[in-house]
Amino acid sequence: MITVPFTPTMKVVEAEPINNRSENILGHWKDGLCDCCKFGCFHPHLWNAWCFPVVLMGQVLTRMKMNWLGNAALEETEWRSAFRKTLYVTIGYFVLRTIFKVPPATLQFVDGHYEKVFPDVPIWKIIIHKVLILTFAIYVLTVLTKLRRAVRAKYSIPEERCLGCEDLCCSLWCTCCTAAQLARQTADYEVQHAQCCTSTGCVPDPSDSTV
Repeated sequence: MITVPFTPTMKVVEAEPINNRSENILGHWKDGLCDCCKFGCFHPHLWNAWCFPVVLMGQVLTRMKMNWLGNAALEETEWRSAFRKTLYVTIGYFVLRTIFKVPPATLQFVDGHYEKVFPDVPIWKIIIHKVLILTFAIYVLTVLTKLRRAVRAKYSIPEERCLGCEDLCCSLWCTCCTAAQLARQTADYEVQHAQCCTSTGCVPDPSDSTV
């Protein structure tokens, strides 16, 4: 009886854009951070960036074959579900924020002058409201920073400003513009038709029913 030694290996999927016909764009961004209207004021990626930047982030995560936490996917199912999971996170956030909404303070005229009057809201509700906003903000900031770093690495784009923390600064101060720039970098909108609600933000490939 002949036995052959076998050592199991784990296949790691590297982050690599899909549906991108501009692989020759290396060493620089295709356009500037504020070129959001490059393809017109009614382009799907622009509206997603301004209204639902987390949804657009999920589409770019899918193109880069990364999971919803901003890490390179180890399995195909992880990056294929990235858009769906970021969509669920967005919907869940707005639903919970509506449930635990805290009315703002109002100005009222009291004893000859205006005073801020805070609504009578239970302290636990205020705490949940603040924690919810903070958790969502940290999630978006963390994932978008990791995504921008991955895109720069893929296209060999060096940092230009805020060396060492450019990805963090752009994700923090220019969230919508950063998501839009990453979308333009990882897809060729001049030849690909964009859509708001597909997993990659582009018209699905007929040969691939899961995209």
